[in-house]
Amino acid sequence: MKEYTLSGRQANLYGLLFAMPVLLSAAVPYIFIWSEANGWQDRLHSIIHLNEANIQWAIDVKWLLFLLLLAGTALHELIHGVCMAALARGGWKSVSFGFNVKAIAPYAHCREALTPCAYRLSLAMPGLLLGDLPVLISWYTGNLLFLFFGILFCWAASGDMIILWLSRNITDGMLQDHPDKIGFIHLEDRISFE
Repeated sequence: MKEYTLSGRQANLYGLLFAMPVLLSAAVPYIFIWSEANGWQDRLHSIIHLNEANIQWAIDVKWLLFLLLLAGTALHELIHGVCMAALARGGWKSVSFGFNVKAIAPYAHCREALTPCAYRLSLAMPGLLLGDLPVLISWYTGNLLFLFFGILFCWAASGDMIILWLSRNITDGMLQDHPDKIGFIHLEDRISFE
């Protein structure tokens, strides 16, 4: 049995370090796809012009955007929970939700150990559905709001990506959410903290 954990401070610091690569990997392709101008300043002006209606809508209904962000945060954790429940033998009985005050973050927790593949899938799905998918939609449609939403929720999944990275070389045994810390425990047999 080996623990792979982070403190709340480490998770927040790594999340901040994760922000710039996320921003660049999503925004730079968008700029090159949707701007025919030359030079960065002209490219940004053309993108703003393309999205004037979306930007004005966002300004007019900023309270709705705030509610969308709160709903997206809840949906992020719900996606974790749905994946965990679908992959755990105990289903929803194995899943709980809460808020980690030290990390200043909501969480979904599975009390049952999962295979490494299942554990990684439950970690990756919110980032894929709420982050990567909106970014891809923005690249296809040119909608700046999808890009913003996607970047924000890719960044929100940074803690999940860090935990995925920590689990990258584990192929055997079972992985279980740590009962008290941010991270997981690698179990060599199929016990769990139920």
